Amino acid sequence: HDPPAAAVDRIEFPPPPSCVCVGAMTDAATKAKELKAANAVRRVIQKVRLATPETLDALESEAFDVMSQNLEEMGSQHDKVQEELEKGMEVGRTRVEGIVEKREKEAELAKRPKELMDEIKAIMEEIEPKVAALEAASGKGDGAEALKADDAPAVKMQSDLFAKEIKEFSQACVSRATEIKLTKLPPMMHQEWTQLAQSIVQTKQKCERAVTAARISVNKALESVRKEQVEKKKKDIKTMVEAASSATPAVEQLVLGAETEVEPFIKGKLRPEAEMNELAKTMDGMVEQVHKAVEAARKDIEQPLTLEDNQDEHVKAELEAYLAGEMKRPGLRLGQLERRIARVANIVRYYRQDLRDKHNNSIMDGLKTELLEKVKGADNSAAIAAIEPLLRQAEKVAQLTLKNSKMTVPQMKTLAEKVTMVLEVTKAAFTSANQAVCPIDPSLDEDVQKKLRFLVAPQIKKPLQQLGQLDRRLNRLKNLLKMFLGDISQKHGSSYMEARLKLVKVARKEMAAKELDLDKLFEAAAKGTTELDDIAFVMFANSLDKKVKKEASEEEETLEITSEEVSAVFSAFVPEGKQTMDSDAFGRCLCLRLTVVKPTTLTSELSIAESKTLRALKVGEILEQLEGPEKEGRTAVKRVRVKALKDGKIGWASVAGNAGSIFLKATDV
Repeated sequence: HDPPAAAVDRIEFPPPPSCVCVGAMTDAATKAKELKAANAVRRVIQKVRLATPETLDALESEAFDVMSQNLEEMGSQHDKVQEELEKGMEVGRTRVEGIVEKREKEAELAKRPKELMDEIKAIMEEIEPKVAALEAASGKGDGAEALKADDAPAVKMQSDLFAKEIKEFSQACVSRATEIKLTKLPPMMHQEWTQLAQSIVQTKQKCERAVTAARISVNKALESVRKEQVEKKKKDIKTMVEAASSATPAVEQLVLGAETEVEPFIKGKLRPEAEMNELAKTMDGMVEQVHKAVEAARKDIEQPLTLEDNQDEHVKAELEAYLAGEMKRPGLRLGQLERRIARVANIVRYYRQDLRDKHNNSIMDGLKTELLEKVKGADNSAAIAAIEPLLRQAEKVAQLTLKNSKMTVPQMKTLAEKVTMVLEVTKAAFTSANQAVCPIDPSLDEDVQKKLRFLVAPQIKKPLQQLGQLDRRLNRLKNLLKMFLGDISQKHGSSYMEARLKLVKVARKEMAAKELDLDKLFEAAAKGTTELDDIAFVMFANSLDKKVKKEASEEEETLEITSEEVSAVFSAFVPEGKQTMDSDAFGRCLCLRLTVVKPTTLTSELSIAESKTLRALKVGEILEQLEGPEKEGRTAVKRVRVKALKDGKIGWASVAGNAGSIFLKATDV
């Protein structure tokens, strides 16, 4: 059993034997001494392990020295420490070899960045003196004199040139910096590169500040000179404007004269009617004279007054603004004079209107009783009944216009003439009936006629309703004829364009077969003359071989072109007022042109896949067709070789897309 805790405190252990204690103490002291000596060597071994190429030799010597000094004291630790020393030296040498190899690699990597950084430094050194030179020239350097006006142009040129050099400096640094960033920059160069990059930015900013300061100095130096120039030029401009507006005072005198002469027309100052009418004619002449004078004066002030081009931009801008302000004043003055003469014209017009109203009222008083009696006793049924058969006949003929799909253009024109003739007869009968119903003299003033019609309208209500119904039928026939004439025009245009396309095809074949250009082809057609008439052009067209290849195919077809169609094409290209066609008109006729109706592209080759895009073709552009249409290999899209009249560029373009979108259409432009 364990003794109680209180009893444990009273147990006394006997001391060890004295002989054992003395021997143990001696061994421990020896071992401690050996360990101390070994540790001294180990500390140096640790240094050797972490040696660099610069410290390896010194540390190895130190290790040998410490080893020698502690050789006896290491005792039993000697062999172990010797082994550790050898291993430590081996580790240290291996580490140094790695460091040397790494440094060699870094040196190789740093070679190109170093060269680039040296180049940047050289560029910076080259630009620094130029900064100082610009600062000195512009009066911004230490002890420099303020810039004088005479020296300002030279400094301005110097600053402009230096601004360009700054751009070149920036581009040179950026290109080299980009190359440096793309290389694997050694860690040892990171700090150097960071400092250099900061120096580049600082140098550029310094250069830009120098340019800005120089330009400010130039502006200050030139400001006084510029002010003198501006004031002198303003005086010249004012003189020019006064000369340009010299006619304005004369116009004002004419207006004053007209305002004086028009006073009799103002209420309370009227003279006898005959005298007033003569005065009104005189006033018309005066108003017209003022309008012509105002127009002439306005042309004078609208003549562009040009400023000298060899002036400073700021001076020119200020003078242009001043000129615009000065030129505005005479324009405003002429506008005021126009409004004053318009008031004069209105006074005369109101007088005439009042006079006309008085005359019309007098005529009305004399005619209304007689007209009412005529209307009440008139028998107009026969005149109205005469319209019906004519209208039915016109409707029967006009109905044929709705069945024109298979008609030729000549047939349609003949029918249109027939419908027109019938309608004219019907309209004449309608006019006669209208006069019978409401017998008002058509030579009367329109205002009088209107009032008389309003007066008798209740008495002729029924015949007017009958005429209104007939008039609606007549208007329907007029609209049918209008639509039919539009169909004729459309079909004629389509027929004409087809004929022209056929003529262009056979003419192109003739040119290719005989290696002719348009001028040579015209000479062959004209047979020694300088112009072609209709007959000669038709004979030329009939002489051409009509057998051509089908579009986008190797098969042949024979085109049919009538003499009437050829004659229509000829007429379309003959200049107005002439009966013959010259070589220019002949060339336009046989040179097929296309209009871009939807945006597309001009490419270098027929094959879309193998083409390069030359440029975009915009809506409204005119193209001259040189070849085609031909089918593109992969997509079977019809394409033509064209020449853009806008810039003369030649290439291929699609006539239409796969989905049916139309890009190009033939045109007469």
